[in-house]
Amino acid sequence: MKETDEIKLMFDKIARRYDFLNHFLSFGLDFIWRGKMADQVVDNNTHLVLDLASGTGDSAIALLKRGVNVIGLDISFEMLKTGANKIKKKYSRQSQLFNKKISFFPVTGSGYQIPMRDSFVDAVTSAFGIRNMHDTEDALREIYRVIRPEGRVVILEFSLPESFIRKPYLFYLKKIIPVMASMLSVKSAYEYLGKSIEEFYKPSEFVRLLDICGFKNIKAFSLSFGCVYLYIGVK
Repeated sequence: MKETDEIKLMFDKIARRYDFLNHFLSFGLDFIWRGKMADQVVDNNTHLVLDLASGTGDSAIALLKRGVNVIGLDISFEMLKTGANKIKKKYSRQSQLFNKKISFFPVTGSGYQIPMRDSFVDAVTSAFGIRNMHDTEDALREIYRVIRPEGRVVILEFSLPESFIRKPYLFYLKKIIPVMASMLSVKSAYEYLGKSIEEFYKPSEFVRLLDICGFKNIKAFSLSFGCVYLYIGVK
């Protein structure tokens, strides 16, 4: 799929500076957002989580901190390598997680063809990755397939707010971020960011799509004045 190849190449190129720009451009809020996602997915019945579009591992780290094993799946080898190295360095022999034998398993692969058998994981998370899977329904049906019955999908994704901050947010997204990215990374990747957010499903539309794909008890929570949404569904 040409589209997937282009996205893979784009993320391979920006892997080295990805973490810095994420934290800088979100004013550090991305840590809070990922923590909320992890809180929603981990309970006493959660032992193995697939983190889809795992990237440089920040979501995986949030999950590991909550005591679950994580499979990190991403199409970008460079992003995944950066994340695996970061997790290995962060959780050394002195780490509490090491003592609890919590593990991270990096896997290079596509969200359209997840290399797992049916009902293999307790839950699936995806932070800011489902937007890049343009055949979104196909990806959600594949997510549904690999989750065990009564398991959860928890998706964190950008949205366009409907409130008074919509215009300044769009200006920041389309004008400020690409300029700043051009000085530190690949400008075109962050121009794509704004375009992809504008073209992605509205929250009500995405909830409907989750329902079409078989999920139940679907909830959507607005974060940061609607700039980000947290979606939860049960198989």
